[in-house]
Amino acid sequence: MNTLILIIMVNLLFNPSAKPNQNFLSMKNKSTVVEVVLFETNQGYSEEEAQKALTSLNDIVKLHYGFIERTTASNGDGKYIDIVYWTDMKSAKTAAADIMKNQKALAIFNVIKPESIQMYHFDTFNHFEE
Repeated sequence: MNTLILIIMVNLLFNPSAKPNQNFLSMKNKSTVVEVVLFETNQGYSEEEAQKALTSLNDIVKLHYGFIERTTASNGDGKYIDIVYWTDMKSAKTAAADIMKNQKALAIFNVIKPESIQMYHFDTFNHFEE
């Protein structure tokens, strides 16, 4: 089965309010929300272990309706930033709440120092690309 069709089907399954004729390809170009999460990793995890765990979240995040793109970066000193682009605020906040109920995600979050987490959702007003 075509990956794009599968993603659309999963999105419709998890978000029944979505319109079946919504053009998924055009959604990929219309980010209206940027989610930014700043955090530190717990001691006891190597940078490689942390990065492997954090990267595995892609398999969970990508299934949520409205997801566009995710970038995670490290400063090499145990501090990370996770930037996720969403089509709309409702999708971003629904996904954030749902992920906190996902057992696989919660296991991955063991690498993160809970008290260090700072999460923000921003409405975009400008996108510049040359």
